[in-house]
Amino acid sequence: MGLPLCRNCQSSSSKRKSNTSESTPEAKALYNALKARGVPAKLELFDGFKHIDIAIPEAMVNIEVDGGHHNFDKKQALADLKRTYYSFKKGYLTLRIPNSLITKGNLDETADYIVDFLKESVNQLESEPSFSNWLKRLF
Repeated sequence: MGLPLCRNCQSSSSKRKSNTSESTPEAKALYNALKARGVPAKLELFDGFKHIDIAIPEAMVNIEVDGGHHNFDKKQALADLKRTYYSFKKGYLTLRIPNSLITKGNLDETADYIVDFLKESVNQLESEPSFSNWLKRLF
């Protein structure tokens, strides 16, 4: 409210800022491609625990766009597996898309497959009316 923050609040404020995440060019490119296809995607959504590269909350799908270190660094790979597991426990499916699929030659096909994946999810969930009604609104 126009007043300086106390030391504790300053510290808390700087911690909050450090929890923000910057999108990679690959994540931004895929996000834009999905938005162009009508997918209600959210970029860098914070779920209370971590930032998700691209989230589609209505479909309960998270998309992580991964660079090579996600495959070659054992600690990073295990951290990714744990993140996927905890999201799954909350009912979210995580798609891991390697950066190599986010190139001019592959971006459109990758985005099309993700859209097909989301549509197929809607078809498979039709037996559960509570899910299918809001998922059908996506497309």
